Amino acid sequence: MKRIFFLFLVFTFFTALSAQQKMNLTLQDALRLSQTQSLQSFLVKHTYQAEYWMYKSFQANYLPELSFNSNLVSYANANQLRYNSSTQTDEFVRTESLHSDASLSVKQNVGITGGTFFMESSLNRNQNFGSAPYTQLSSRPFRIGYQQELFGYNRFKWERQLEPQKYEKAMRQYLHDVEQTNQLACTHFFNLAIAGVNREMAVFNYHHTDTLVQVARKRFQIGTIQKDELLQLELSLNNKSIELEEAHMNFRKQNEAFVTFLRLPAETDVQILLPDIMDLKVPERKALDLARERNAAMLEHQIQLVQDQAKVAETKAKNRFQANLNISYGINKADGFYDYENDVPVNGEIGNVYRPDFDQYQELGVKVGIPILDWGRRKGQYQLAKSRQTINRIAVEQATVKFEQDVITKVLEFNLQFNKVQSAAKSDSLAKNSYELTSTRFRKGSVDVLKLTSSQNAKDQARLQYIQSLYQYWADFYA
Repeated sequence: MKRIFFLFLVFTFFTALSAQQKMNLTLQDALRLSQTQSLQSFLVKHTYQAEYWMYKSFQANYLPELSFNSNLVSYANANQLRYNSSTQTDEFVRTESLHSDASLSVKQNVGITGGTFFMESSLNRNQNFGSAPYTQLSSRPFRIGYQQELFGYNRFKWERQLEPQKYEKAMRQYLHDVEQTNQLACTHFFNLAIAGVNREMAVFNYHHTDTLVQVARKRFQIGTIQKDELLQLELSLNNKSIELEEAHMNFRKQNEAFVTFLRLPAETDVQILLPDIMDLKVPERKALDLARERNAAMLEHQIQLVQDQAKVAETKAKNRFQANLNISYGINKADGFYDYENDVPVNGEIGNVYRPDFDQYQELGVKVGIPILDWGRRKGQYQLAKSRQTINRIAVEQATVKFEQDVITKVLEFNLQFNKVQSAAKSDSLAKNSYELTSTRFRKGSVDVLKLTSSQNAKDQARLQYIQSLYQYWADFYA
């Protein structure tokens, strides 16, 4: 009864599989699908795009920036403190006004000096209400200037060194992430392949052991084997039935994981087509040169060293006195006033504020800050930055040496993997032939159950070792 129920479960499983959509997949098919539609590939692409637009934003910082600013409406009706020239006192006066202004400006950062050139044009309008209302207009057709921190930390200088390197690192990281996606697809592919081989072996072993049990029962009846040998075979058959159930369940889990990773329809039944291998030998020196040239971690080390230099330069600049330069020149003109002689308000006109007789506008400012006593705080920060720079430089040197050693080791392992796969394939073939001969000899009565079981285990182990070596070859290939 138990055997009939087990066969019913197996029949139900295969019926469910037949209703699924079958898809034959090679390793190259799996890699292509992983790069075009897996969730991992989307994350990789969008991560790179974020870095790309950050670099574009950096480049835009050194292009002219044109901007328009306007205070469309600003209304005030309140008591305000004003100076009365007749009494020479400050008085609170009730005022009501409507103010508007607009400006157009161009700004250009200068990477070499760390300063900023600017040019702007503006127009202001102020409407006064009250017993003698009038409108004032003020124009500044142009103002050109330059501002910079003198003897200070030039942020632009270090950005121009770091940002291109960061973008180069992002491109290298993108290629690395693509390869990691390939590795993940390779892992799913061979996990399913191993699960499929386990299932095939479990089906074969169960049916073959069942056949051998029938043979053993006949031999027991004629007295050519002992009772304990028959019991061992029946125990083995029971174990094979459990292994078969587990193999079916594991295959289903691996199939679902692979289908989910590739974002295929949930009902897809993937049939794995194992790949061949290439007799490829990678030159150690060439692999090391390419790793130095293309590996994101190596460039990250260089970026770390430059960032340390920038930090030291920044803390050193803070130890010196601070000076800011702000210089500008322009022209302006205003129109609209209260004519006290005639006791009448005169409204300004926009045409008047743009006529040639402009007033000059000049501005020059130099701000200075000198640290006198800070109890060694700035000096301590500078020494701390220097210490961190030294520590990071040593860490980078050690990391570089370890990286190069790891590359050489991986190349040596890959160059040996081709022979390992061939040896595993030969062992698989020999173990299979050996088991067939041992099974035939058992039927004839010249081999005991222990020898038969040992041969079957050797056959299964050799088959799995071949698939594992094949997986290791392709995992190393995409590492």
